[in-house]
Amino acid sequence: MSFEWLDRTPPRKNGSQLRAKVAAAELADRAGTLYRLGFSQAAATARLCARVAWEFDPTSKHGGCHKRHGTLGDADVAKIVSDTYARRPGGW
Repeated sequence: MSFEWLDRTPPRKNGSQLRAKVAAAELADRAGTLYRLGFSQAAATARLCARVAWEFDPTSKHGGCHKRHGTLGDADVAKIVSDTYARRPGGW
């Protein structure tokens, strides 16, 4: 007996890059919010690095979606925050 709802679509070949791109955009948005709230660049970097570490901890032993992408390291997060703070994001 087959169940059509049990069939899954195969994952995209570039799925990890797409997830990393969305995560980087979200980090830039959060960095802008922290800038507007008056956080220093160092404090925002530390806070967002801790958030990424929490989100992907523990790393999945099976790979897949829960694995931390290579472009989301602490240095990469610091660059995202630095670029966002350099833009001086304004309010509404």
